[in-house]
Amino acid sequence: MSWGGIIRVSGLLAATCEDPRRPGLSGRETIMRCWFYFLLIAAVAAQTQTGEVTSRDEALTFQSSVNLVRVPVVVRDKAGHTVGGLHQSDFHLNDLGKPQEIAQFAPEGSAVAKAAGQQTKLEIPGEPAAGAKPVAPTRFVAFVFDDVHLTIEDLGNVRVAALKHIERGIPPEERVGILALSGNLSLEFTNDVTKFRETLAKLQPLPPRAHFPPASFYAATQFVRSPGDESLGCANSPPGCSVSCDPRMPVVLQTQTDVTVDCLQLNCEQISEAPPIARATLRAVYNEGAGQAYNAFHILNNIIRLLASMPGDRVMILVSPGMYLPDDLQRSLGESIDRATRSGVIINTLDARGVYTFDPSAGVQGCVLTQARAQQDVSRLNHEAITAQGLILSTLAYSTGGTAISDNDFLGGFNRLANPPEHVYYLGFYPKDLKPDGKFHEIKVTLANGQGLSVQARKGYWAPSHVEDAATAATREMGEAVFSHDELRDLPLDIDTEFYKTTGTDAKLKITAHLDIRQLHLRKADDRNRNDVTVVCALFDGNGNFVKGVQKVIELRLKDENVEHRRSLGLTMNSDFDVKRGAYMIRIVARDAEGRQMAAANDTVEIP
Repeated sequence: MSWGGIIRVSGLLAATCEDPRRPGLSGRETIMRCWFYFLLIAAVAAQTQTGEVTSRDEALTFQSSVNLVRVPVVVRDKAGHTVGGLHQSDFHLNDLGKPQEIAQFAPEGSAVAKAAGQQTKLEIPGEPAAGAKPVAPTRFVAFVFDDVHLTIEDLGNVRVAALKHIERGIPPEERVGILALSGNLSLEFTNDVTKFRETLAKLQPLPPRAHFPPASFYAATQFVRSPGDESLGCANSPPGCSVSCDPRMPVVLQTQTDVTVDCLQLNCEQISEAPPIARATLRAVYNEGAGQAYNAFHILNNIIRLLASMPGDRVMILVSPGMYLPDDLQRSLGESIDRATRSGVIINTLDARGVYTFDPSAGVQGCVLTQARAQQDVSRLNHEAITAQGLILSTLAYSTGGTAISDNDFLGGFNRLANPPEHVYYLGFYPKDLKPDGKFHEIKVTLANGQGLSVQARKGYWAPSHVEDAATAATREMGEAVFSHDELRDLPLDIDTEFYKTTGTDAKLKITAHLDIRQLHLRKADDRNRNDVTVVCALFDGNGNFVKGVQKVIELRLKDENVEHRRSLGLTMNSDFDVKRGAYMIRIVARDAEGRQMAAANDTVEIP
């Protein structure tokens, strides 16, 4: 802190202590208040005057990486209930078949707000007085509707269920939001049921573009993956008028050629024209479907980032019939899952198709297939497409500690999915001899004694494509901690707040963080005891949205004779914010460079 900061605190001390008979303060209260500020000034002055403790401001920059692989695990009994009470020794974890040491283990339930601490309100003119603590939001539920792939019938069914679910009300500690994968509709996190209802009523599925002859995006993807030689064709095969294609032609192209002949009712002489039409149809369907998939996935990724910035339990409910991702998006899916697991975002999925049955005789809409081979191939492709389409729902859920539901009880599904599983275990490990080659690693989690229990865990991760340096790792860890609600107690950390009104709607909020460093590791070098402590003070509004933050680095360069005295004083950081009227949550995170110890604490304040 600069001397200007000490002068400001001294002025506050003088204003508080100059008149011991100020109305509303007893003599004992006045003495204790003066003594507190005296100690604060002494500590700050000691930091500044010795030259052994200096601080600098830094810009907040949060990053993400994959050095520590976080694996959410849900264990269920035969009845489907989650199982608690397990310990680190109960789990075994393999990476590509090789046993890994579990470096971090955390059984986790719903986030619980910290008990209210001390808050002081200073009015000018007026009297210091304690204010009631607001209820800080600790759970954020994002209802994400896949309006890109939902049919109007499926959307109608899940909309009715979602409205019935929300009519139960929104708990004080919860905020809900609505987002559409098309990006056409959104509702910021709120506790307003009316806004939720009004926004949901506006949701409409995107009208699908008609292609004739029709083709599925799944079939088009298979063709683009292996298109074959353009010169390969088909011709009439007597007797009769049947299609005969070069055996080297990809099966999916042969099938689309058969569909083209029947849908367009080509005669025997026109069969040779069908393969170019089939190729053009498959390419057009692929380009359209890939564009939709990239856009929807981009929106989904941004929603994960948004949830990751919320301070508390983060739950996504993805309502979708499923979607098929092109090959180059599969790796991006792994990166999104990694971002979600590192940030504690649980993704629950609700299959909007409900319990569906596959009709092998469905054929092609608008066409009558005349060849048995075409009917069989279309049926096979449709079955593969439906299966692949639903895989992303289970993958997202099981990889993030969530739940995937596929039944017709949509209301019951929303009621279940709106809350995280009662018991989730987060296993963390540092892969042995991990090469930065960007390859996929399969993970398998088992129980030492898992008789009668099932394990739901992340299936794998993508290795990084570059090595993370120490500075990047520190930035990442700080960012993850700031946007969490969990309290970390490697080092004791206390928060005090006070504010005074500057206008009818504006106020100056002062936040004081005190870090106990009696257990802080110090490294001896050049006759000094060294460590750098990074402290972040972040401010969130009443809906959990990040408002602003400050970051300071406190550099300790202590002489031997001053170490114990400094440890007894601890470290104090003051932050000032200009704020509007409303409720705020405060998050303080500290991390030291030598021992990588971390401290994190929360507080709330209401500006009337």
